[in-house]
Amino acid sequence: MPGLHFSDPLRRALSVVLASALLSSASTALLACATKRPIVDPHELTEQGVERRAALRAELTEKSAPLLMRAAFGPNADRTIDVLVLSGGGDYGAFGAAVLRSWKALEGPDAMPEFDVVTGVSTGALIAPFAFLGTPDDLVACEQLYRNPKPDWVRTRGILALLPDNASLAEVPGLERELRSAVDRSFAERMAAEGARGRLLVVNTTDLDQGRAQAFELASEAKRAVDSNDIERLHLIMLASAGIPGVFPPREIDGTLYADGGVTSNILYGAPVRYEDSLAYRFRQAFPNAGPLKVRYWVIFNNQAVSPARTVQRTWLDVLGRSVEVAIRSSTMTGLRHLYSHADSVTQRGDGSIEVRWLAIPDDWRPKVEGVFKKETMSELADIGARLGSDPKSWKTTAPEQ
Repeated sequence: MPGLHFSDPLRRALSVVLASALLSSASTALLACATKRPIVDPHELTEQGVERRAALRAELTEKSAPLLMRAAFGPNADRTIDVLVLSGGGDYGAFGAAVLRSWKALEGPDAMPEFDVVTGVSTGALIAPFAFLGTPDDLVACEQLYRNPKPDWVRTRGILALLPDNASLAEVPGLERELRSAVDRSFAERMAAEGARGRLLVVNTTDLDQGRAQAFELASEAKRAVDSNDIERLHLIMLASAGIPGVFPPREIDGTLYADGGVTSNILYGAPVRYEDSLAYRFRQAFPNAGPLKVRYWVIFNNQAVSPARTVQRTWLDVLGRSVEVAIRSSTMTGLRHLYSHADSVTQRGDGSIEVRWLAIPDDWRPKVEGVFKKETMSELADIGARLGSDPKSWKTTAPEQ
């Protein structure tokens, strides 16, 4: 499924799209020019962004209160919160989907926990709702989607798509169809029900107008979708998070244009919040006699931690693709290191403890076929994910090296 961060990500995606566009017959190409949007005063845009972020912060604070209560006094009352973090990775999301499905089959102390918080970015935003519901059937369905990519998941617009007024080089009719079929009203009702228990499902997008990250809490969005009998907004948020800028269409939601969340943050873990907003601090303030809170982060990186070495050609497409790949991967690894630093600071302050575990595609793996959304590649990655997900020793517990 689309996303910005797979091996040689933009290079492979752009290569496929541009080559197809240049080889397509102009007589069969449709000109899909982007509709001009009205210009909004920058100060007004800034105020809108401030209001959206404040509303999200208030919503997350309100919804996390039952989560903290359950950690202190719920059926387990073990003062533990489990957070699943799903990165971007495009078609490499097949890896993460299979990790979850095989992990779910484990029993005993190594069994998959019920996650209190699930976050996703790009392809991770498409996997996240299935992980949030977390039943064996949901996880099998998600893995099967990735194991069986359809030819029309990505469709180029033809040679006229290269004109600058077009919204994107390609469109994703197959992906939209699959998403709308899987995430229907019944699925949304189940998401809303889990959200009512105090569980959180958060995905990241990039607000292009603001030029910064904008997260959405999907369980609340699902409830609003069910109440209004309109699921389309839910679909738009997920498609926005997975939309490679320029390659796949951006999505306009409430007058704001959104694209791939991986542009601003490829993993979403909530550590860069104000100290007083952190879960550990709030727990200690609310339940001073309950003992320290433990937060366990489970990070699935739908890519390799180290960029595969290769000879880069002196062409704008190869240089651009390689540069974006290195930048995104480097920022992801930096984010993961920051999460480990955050864990150390929480422990040192005495607010609680944080454990971080992470998985990634083995660095020595290479795809056997060229191209994006190839069944052979995605099935092989799913096999690797299934193997690692079934082995508790696969999880890394130390920060990635520089």
